[in-house]
Amino acid sequence: ESDLFAGRVFLRLRPIESHPDDKANHTSYFEGKKRFWQIIIQGQFKQEINMSDLMLGDFYEKPFHGIPKGYIMQLYQKFMEALSPGIIMDMISDRPKILTSFGSAQIMRIDLPGNEPKITGVIDNVQENTSLILGEGFASPKSAKKRRKYLSNPKNSSKYRVNPGHVYTLELYDHSMNFGTYHQHIMGGAKIDMVDSMNGQALALCLFTRDQRLIWKFPIWHERLIEDIEKKKGAKLQAATK
Repeated sequence: ESDLFAGRVFLRLRPIESHPDDKANHTSYFEGKKRFWQIIIQGQFKQEINMSDLMLGDFYEKPFHGIPKGYIMQLYQKFMEALSPGIIMDMISDRPKILTSFGSAQIMRIDLPGNEPKITGVIDNVQENTSLILGEGFASPKSAKKRRKYLSNPKNSSKYRVNPGHVYTLELYDHSMNFGTYHQHIMGGAKIDMVDSMNGQALALCLFTRDQRLIWKFPIWHERLIEDIEKKKGAKLQAATK
């Protein structure tokens, strides 16, 4: 719970052994998929907020390591911004941020309280339905792609506000970030060790407002990242005592 949202979360990480109650569902969910993780967040906002002001992603306090800061990265960021309207990508500053619109979630449904789907102990139970705000054309599970395209554009999402009287269920998943190893898989089978890149910061699954008010944040640490932080702390302490 935060000042702006109250709810619950369910997370599956492909390489990580699941809770015994979800073992069969865990295996079934990832079977035949390239996904490395799935997260479902369900709950209610505590106040109205314009949808165009809601951003999935995170703000970072320290610069990333190993990120090229030249013309190529600037072009890449502009390419991604043109490809995904509403995305904000700044990977080369001293305080990076990678944000995308609330409406870009893979699956979204909006219900009146009591009609929301169960999110634990089942698989594929969250079916797209945003008809409560967007109309009957967005009631079908097949409408997710249309809704993402529509609400990812700030010009469209600015017409709507989240309603504290509704229950929001979002499902997010990804096939590139393996939290079990902390490697980011990129094109051609290559991968980046995020322990080296994150500069002692955890990757997190978050929702913020554009003015950085926190709605939810779920940092995902890895033991290698913690070991790296402790190793660097030890090296600094040793250097200071010389």
